[in-house]
Amino acid sequence: MTLKINSPLIRELREEDEFRTPKDLFLKFLIFVILFFVVAFVECVIMAIGFSPKLMAWATEEMVINNTTMITNDMLRAKLLNLLLDPEYTHVVLFATAGGTLTVFFYCRIIEGRPLSSMGFHKKGALPKYLIGLVVGFGLFSLVVLLAWLTGSLTWNGFKGGDISKLVLVFIGFLIQGMSEEVIFRGSFMTTILRHYDAWWGILLNSMCFSLAHFANKGITVLAAINLVLYAAMISIYVLKTNDLWGACAIHSIWNFAQGNFYGLPVSGIDTGATVFSMSLNEGKELFNGGVFGLEAGLPTTIVMTLTIIVLLMFPDKQEKTEEAAA
Repeated sequence: MTLKINSPLIRELREEDEFRTPKDLFLKFLIFVILFFVVAFVECVIMAIGFSPKLMAWATEEMVINNTTMITNDMLRAKLLNLLLDPEYTHVVLFATAGGTLTVFFYCRIIEGRPLSSMGFHKKGALPKYLIGLVVGFGLFSLVVLLAWLTGSLTWNGFKGGDISKLVLVFIGFLIQGMSEEVIFRGSFMTTILRHYDAWWGILLNSMCFSLAHFANKGITVLAAINLVLYAAMISIYVLKTNDLWGACAIHSIWNFAQGNFYGLPVSGIDTGATVFSMSLNEGKELFNGGVFGLEAGLPTTIVMTLTIIVLLMFPDKQEKTEEAAA
């Protein structure tokens, strides 16, 4: 159960002398933090543009109702926050994350001089790997739901049949959003660490930062933070074992979509609107269903993520498979 240091992705990162990635670990972290906030800014600008028609209509209505020409910054911020949390506009928030992905691509390609392959994006077999990732991600979350239901912490409310057009829109949005988080945490941050440090440093640091990035979410708990670390570690190992980021993007996207818009549960404390089925979180069972934060803060997620990590570590990496085939 070892994670080989000479997997193809790591080897590509270390054999290329022209990549402009800093060697100092603290500097790598500092650049990641700056890049993270730049990404957040870009996404906020795109969201503001997307919400501008709604904001203008609201401002006009407010001025007419209150007979005033003044809209304060506090009023504007409060309205924008309401729009961000409104399930009706989840797709706007999700689509805005495309700006973050493009920002990271620009940084890695232009600033660090790295091709997309060094992030784990390879053209060969991209579609099959992505489809496998969708199956894996849906299966993993469905297993979490099953375990939580068996503990009596979930109530199955049956088929809800949300608006098909909204479901499709949100599904496409989650495909974009899942990719954006994988690109910045695994595709950029983890790989820049792997260039000069052991694989476990890359896994641990990006996983901890991934968890910290969710600390502002509604209902965050200690167990939720731990599970987010385990989830990120699982996907990180998946990337290294498969030498591929496409599958990780798919796992992340379908995990969120299945959670919020298939089973109808909170996604890291967020209501994502239209859903295929409906399930409720039973009070007094927060240890298993995660409470307000959702199943990602429950023990079933801890169990599934831990077992998945163990299973992944038992698989030989890409390099070992190649050598075995040659033999």
